[in-house]
Amino acid sequence: MKLNPKWKKRFVVFSGASAVFALLAVVLSYLLCTPPLQEAEVYPSGVILRDRDGRLMRVGLGPDDSDCRPFYKASRDDWVVKALVASEDGRFYEHHGVCLKSVIRAVWQDVSSFRRISGASTLTMQAVRLIKPHPRSLFWKWIEAFAALRMERVRSKEWILSQYLNRAPFASNLVGVEAASQGWFGKPAAELSLGEAALLAGMVQSPSRFRPDRRLPNALRRRNYVFRRMVELGYATEAEVQSANRAPIELTRSPRPFLEPFFCDWAAGEINESSGDYTTTLDRRMQTIVTQQVQRQAKQLDCSVAAVVIEVANGAVRALTCSGRYFDASSGQVNTALSPRPAGSTLKPFILAKAFDTGIISPSEIVADVPRRYGNFTPVNFNRVFHGTLPIRDALILSLNIPFLDLVQKCGKKEINSLLRDAGLTTIPTDPEKHGLGIAVGNVDIRLLDLANAYAVFARRGVYKPYRFLEKDKWKREEKATRLFSNEASWLISDFLSGEERSASSIGHIADAKLPKIAWKTGTSSAYRDAWTAAWTPNYVVAVWCGHKIGKFGDKRLVGAKVAAPVAWNIFRELLRGEETAWPVKPEGIGTRTVCSVSGYPPNGDCPETEEGLFLKQASSPRPCPVHRRDFEGNLETVWPPDVAAFLKERRKSTATSVNENKLTIVQPANRSVYKWLKGIPGQAVAVKPANVPPGERVWWYVDGIPRGETEGNEMFLLEDGEISLGDHIISCATLHQRTSIRIKLER
Repeated sequence: MKLNPKWKKRFVVFSGASAVFALLAVVLSYLLCTPPLQEAEVYPSGVILRDRDGRLMRVGLGPDDSDCRPFYKASRDDWVVKALVASEDGRFYEHHGVCLKSVIRAVWQDVSSFRRISGASTLTMQAVRLIKPHPRSLFWKWIEAFAALRMERVRSKEWILSQYLNRAPFASNLVGVEAASQGWFGKPAAELSLGEAALLAGMVQSPSRFRPDRRLPNALRRRNYVFRRMVELGYATEAEVQSANRAPIELTRSPRPFLEPFFCDWAAGEINESSGDYTTTLDRRMQTIVTQQVQRQAKQLDCSVAAVVIEVANGAVRALTCSGRYFDASSGQVNTALSPRPAGSTLKPFILAKAFDTGIISPSEIVADVPRRYGNFTPVNFNRVFHGTLPIRDALILSLNIPFLDLVQKCGKKEINSLLRDAGLTTIPTDPEKHGLGIAVGNVDIRLLDLANAYAVFARRGVYKPYRFLEKDKWKREEKATRLFSNEASWLISDFLSGEERSASSIGHIADAKLPKIAWKTGTSSAYRDAWTAAWTPNYVVAVWCGHKIGKFGDKRLVGAKVAAPVAWNIFRELLRGEETAWPVKPEGIGTRTVCSVSGYPPNGDCPETEEGLFLKQASSPRPCPVHRRDFEGNLETVWPPDVAAFLKERRKSTATSVNENKLTIVQPANRSVYKWLKGIPGQAVAVKPANVPPGERVWWYVDGIPRGETEGNEMFLLEDGEISLGDHIISCATLHQRTSIRIKLER
C-alpha cells in the first residue's frame, strides 16, 4: 500500500517538528534544571557543637526530631560506599548522572508489564531528590535527570555519595549514615564492617520494611541481595561475604553526645539557629581542669561554684562550667556563669583606671579612708575598719569603699556607667541614677562571663573585644575592638594587683609555687551572698564565682579571697604548668617623679619628706601637695580635710591592724595557715615575712626550735619543699631583742 504523498509530506514535517521540539525541550531542560547546590549546604539536622579540636559535644535534633549528623565524607574504600553503589547503582562510576541503559530497561519493563517495575533513578538523581524533596512523578523525574547531569559536571562522585549518604533515611529517627551507624551499631560509619555496611545499604530502599530491630528476617534477605551484587561487581570476595554472614549482628544504640551541657546550652542559645555544624572555642583540656576544681570546691563548701577561662588575644571562651548535676530536679540547669549576681568589689579596678586616665588621681596619691556620709548612704568597709590615709594602691588591694565612692563622685556616675557597659557588663542598668555612687561597692548585678571578658581589657592593655564562642567566628561578633583605657592605666592596675606580697596573705592555705606573675582581684557582695575572683596573665583570664543558686544570705564563708581565689589559683597552676609568660614591661608613658611622702602629690616646697612615685605623663595632674603649708607665723602645718583630720586626731594610726609598730611580728602567713604541696610542681615554698625589723638588723629563723637560716630587716624567708616535712610546725624568728612565732600545717 502506497502512502499518499500528501500524508507522507505531513509525516515528514511532523517528525521534523517533533525532533526540533524534542531537541529544544532537551536544551531548555538542561539550561533550566539547575542542580540544587545551594540547598546542598543545608541538612535536616539540629545544632551540632564541637570543641575546638573538632570532637563532638552535642548533636541536637532536627525537624520532626530527626537525628542527622551530616559530616560523613564518602570514600570509595569504605564498605558502606561499596555496598550502596553495588545495590543501588552498579554503573555509578561510569555514567554522567543518567544511565541510558537503565532508562531503556525501565521503560521496556514498565510498558511490557503495564505497571511500574523499575524507576531507572541513579544515585545522582536520588541525591537531587534528597537534597531538594519533590513529588515522585514523570515530570519531576525529567527534572531530576537534567539536574543530575549538570551536578555531575561540577561535583565529584564522592561529593554526590556524601550528599546521598548524609540525607538518606535509616528508620527510627535516624537520617544519614553517620547517625544510622551510631544509632544501630554504636560506631562511626567509616568503621562499619562489611556485614554492618551491607545491612545499612540495604535499608535505603525501604527503611521501615528492612528495619533490623523489628524485621530482621527482611533485613537479612535484603542484605544477602547486597552481598550478591557486591560479589558480582568485584567489591567483595566470596570469602569476605561468607565471613560477614557468620559474624553475629549486634545492634547497639549509641546515645547522642551530650557533653559540657552548661557551655553547650549557652553556645546554642548564642547561635540561635535551628541547625548547623559549629566548632566552638571550648578547649577540652582546660574545661577538664576547670571542672575538677569547681566541683571540688563546691563539694567542700556545699555551695555552687562557676568558673570561666577566656583567652586574652582573641576573646575565645576556652572553658565555662558550673558545679552540680545538670539534671538535678530543683535547679540543676541554672547556669550560674550567666546568672546576674551582685558585683561586690569587682568593679573597683575599672573605676580606678578611668580616674588614672582622666587625671583625677595619680598612681602615687594618698587617699582618705574615714567615715563619710553620702546623702542617706553611710558606707563601711568589709571588715568595718577604717584606715585613715593610705596609698591608692593599698586602697585597691584592700577593696576599701570610701576612696572608690569618692572616685565615682569625681569621675561622674554617668561616665562610670557608660564605661562599664562599654566593657560588656550590660546587665548594669542604663540609668546611672538607679545605682548612684553605690556602683563602687557593687550594688549592681553582673554575669561571671561578662566579668571575665571585661578583665581581659587590663590584660589586653586597655582594649575591649567581645568574647567569642566559635573557633572560626564569622558570627555576629565581628565588632571592632574598642579602647577603654590607656596602656599605662591598664599596666598600673595589673601591676598593683599582682604584687608577690598578696598571694600568701590572702591565699595562705595554698603553698606558693614559682608560677608566672598573676594579677587578681576579689569581691564579696553584701550579706555574704557572692564571692568573686578575677585573675589574669597576658594570656588568660580566669574568673570564679561561689555562692548559692537561691541567693542565700549570711554564709560567712563566702569571702572572695578565701573561697573563690583559691579556685582561680589552682586553675592557673594547672593551665600554666610548664609555660612561660612574659609580663608586659612598664610603658614609656609612666614616669617617676618626686612626691610628698604624706600626700603623694608633687612637693610644694614645704613638704618635710619626699620620695619617688609613679605618674602618667599624659594624664597625672601637676598640682602640688595641698596638705603641707605654713601658718602666719611660718610654722609648718599638715592640713587634711576636716573629717580626715578628726579621724587622724582620734586615732594616730590605722585601726586596721593591732600590731604595735615596734613589736616584732610575722605578717605572712597568717597564724594556723594550712599549706598544700601540689604534685608535679617544682619550686614550691612557704614564704614567711617578718615586720617591724629595723633595716640591716639580723633575723634568725627556727622550725620547731631548730635553726634554719637568717635574713636582714623585713626580708622574706623561704622554706622550700623538702626542707620541711608534712604535719604541724612552729615557725619562729628572733632578733637581738625580740622573738615571735606562728603555727602552720603542711599537707599533700
